[in-house]
Amino acid sequence: MARKFTKRYLKPSSFDPKDHWMVGIEWPVKGSKGNEYLVTLHDKGFECECTGFAFHGYCKHSKAVVKQVEGAMR
Repeated sequence: MARKFTKRYLKPSSFDPKDHWMVGIEWPVKGSKGNEYLVTLHDKGFECECTGFAFHGYCKHSKAVVKQVEGAMR
């Protein structure tokens, strides 16, 4: 399978998401154009349902949730 079509995840830097108690939690994030996207934590990292995340493997929505979650864990 080509890398372009593989599922991507944004890994947090301060904790290992594998078997973490927050796996499965969804955070609603409002986009700049008024759309609402869900950022979900999986065993491999965070995933957003926006098209930017599907293309790049990261987006401002997922980065904002990672920053918020890691900040709360300190």
